[in-house]
Amino acid sequence: MLKSILKKSFFIRQVALLLIVSVLCMSFNMTADGVVINAGTSVALETASTISSATITPGQIIDFKVKYDVKVGDKVVIAAGSPAKGQVLRAQKAKGLGKEGLIEIQLKSVKAVDGQDLPLGMGNVFQEGESKETLSIILGIAVCILFLTMKGKDAMVPAGYEAAASIAVTSTVEVK
Repeated sequence: MLKSILKKSFFIRQVALLLIVSVLCMSFNMTADGVVINAGTSVALETASTISSATITPGQIIDFKVKYDVKVGDKVVIAAGSPAKGQVLRAQKAKGLGKEGLIEIQLKSVKAVDGQDLPLGMGNVFQEGESKETLSIILGIAVCILFLTMKGKDAMVPAGYEAAASIAVTSTVEVK
């Protein structure tokens, strides 16, 4: 009777070991390698289209794209041309009295080669238009009061404008 109990115990241990090995094999993706991209890694971005303070509003999402491949060792973790997102923090149209327009965009995230969005930090785009405030006041006083309604220029960020950002959180990217 003792032998049959020991045989069952040995059999149960073998089955348990087989199940553990099976679960461990299934939980690892053998076709891809995880590469760690550290917080603070620089990412060069560029605007996908022209942005004007006359047409954007705070909270709006703006499209960017990665300008150069980002590599860890010899593996590309963020490919050139990958999409990135920014959000408009402040946008002000040009106003009377020669006040200029302004744009401030916070860079938010970038798409890694495995499809995950990596959060960005330490990257803002800020642009101001041309102020005509002094000219407006001088002409308004010296020539005609209607010159006080003269507007400054709206802020413009051209397509292809380069912006620098950095990865905010250390992450693991699956590279094939």
